[in-house]
Amino acid sequence: MLRFRVTTLVCSAVGLVSYSAFADKSVTDRLSHLEQRIHQQDEEIQALKATPLAKVTFKQETPFLHQKTQPTITSSDGKSSIWPILLAQGDWASYSKSQPLSMPGIDNLKSSGENIRRAWIGFQGIICTDFGYKIVMDFGGVNGNETAQSFAGANSLMTINDGGNSITPFTATTGSGANVQSAWISYTGLLAPFTFRIGVMSTPANLNDTTHPADLLFNERPTPALLSRDLDAGEGRESVGFIGNGKVWNASLFYTGDTYGKGAFIAPATGSGGAQQGLVGRLVVAPWQCPATYLNVHLGGNFGYVFRPQEFTNTQNPGFTTFNIQFADRPELRVDNVTFVNTGPIDAQSAYSTGLELALSYGPVMIQGESFWYGISRNNPGTPVDGITNPKFSGWYVEGSWTLLGEPRRYNIATGSYTRPSPTKSFNPCCKDWGAWEIVGRYSSTDLDYDLNSTSKYKYKEPGIGNNSITISDAIFGGVQHIWSTGINFYPNDVLKFMFAWQSVHLQNIGAINNNGNYHTFEIRTQISL
Repeated sequence: MLRFRVTTLVCSAVGLVSYSAFADKSVTDRLSHLEQRIHQQDEEIQALKATPLAKVTFKQETPFLHQKTQPTITSSDGKSSIWPILLAQGDWASYSKSQPLSMPGIDNLKSSGENIRRAWIGFQGIICTDFGYKIVMDFGGVNGNETAQSFAGANSLMTINDGGNSITPFTATTGSGANVQSAWISYTGLLAPFTFRIGVMSTPANLNDTTHPADLLFNERPTPALLSRDLDAGEGRESVGFIGNGKVWNASLFYTGDTYGKGAFIAPATGSGGAQQGLVGRLVVAPWQCPATYLNVHLGGNFGYVFRPQEFTNTQNPGFTTFNIQFADRPELRVDNVTFVNTGPIDAQSAYSTGLELALSYGPVMIQGESFWYGISRNNPGTPVDGITNPKFSGWYVEGSWTLLGEPRRYNIATGSYTRPSPTKSFNPCCKDWGAWEIVGRYSSTDLDYDLNSTSKYKYKEPGIGNNSITISDAIFGGVQHIWSTGINFYPNDVLKFMFAWQSVHLQNIGAINNNGNYHTFEIRTQISL
């Protein structure tokens, strides 16, 4: 019995020792497995940390931007990026007279009104360092179309029905809804310092044209610069060409077509879909620059040449087609659509615009100006008598800015123009921070009259049905416009801008000799840009 108990105890002890040894080995294996898993997971975590991810940053100013920083999404390798574009401008204005002309027309100015001048929404970016792109839609203007205008004066083309009834020679409709402001792609790469660009864009035409709309001194560009711009450049223009710059120069050359979506007006296509074709070029140098003192001297020249004007067809007499060029502009304000200076449509073989640019900045002061010359080579379908000549016009402006508070306007060689002032600190009266303020002034003069005392005319029969005749005079009563402007601009931060301006508009020979007048406006703009 005793032997049995001893044997049992010995077996039990051996079993316990064996179980303990087995248990210890199992725990050790599990711990070893867990350690391996932890090590493996740690390696995976470190690998994830080492993998670069896309970043959202506030990028410093680039040649394409006009503000200090821009929210930007950048790829992990830093070679691709995208940033939003937002620009909203709301205008209000009052007019001192409803009809300023001594020989009133059928269109009167508003006593006051408002307009959403621009409402841009889009994005811009870079792909693999060398490729760029930009897509922007504009929802502002008159039903989304800023080309809608009405004219207060007579033009140079008169149609007379042999039966004694006057008719309208040409009709055209304007679009509605959103406009394509920009939709282009670009490539730099092997072409550096030049960039190839193709698509729909705001083709660079002159100094004021290349100033970003958010950076303008006044609500609108001066009329002389806009006439040059609208001939064969401007927003939404179908273009292909090159643009580039170095430290002291900027150059561009583009082949341009119509403004996107306009096309030929009911005309039969004899080539290129009846669309306008032209060339736009610009060359500027800035030989003296000192960023520390804001010193900059800008010298430049520009040209635009339309070698094939757009086709137009008389809808009341099918088959009669002309190739029209027209110089016209509203008086540097878009709250009312009445236009005073206007050559009317001129049947043309070609047209041109040339300009000289000069700008100087030092410290808080910036002054810039341009002088333009415009011309048209007539396309006379009849047999002209002696004295019918090719008309020439001209215009010039000078404008300036004095920054009272904040950082003054800086020169950007990438665009060959100036950017807006920037607050040293955002507006915060509690901390005695007042944002940026500037006083601005401008004088512009536009002369679209030509050979007013000429009595030379020619008359010819329209082809097609209707038996109408057209009489065209050598004299063009396009009118003369002088505008004095002054204002003050307030920048609470780099996103907001408030503009307050006063204009004095003087008009001469609007549609007829001595059809003169003047009026004043007060205007306010609220702007947000990103």
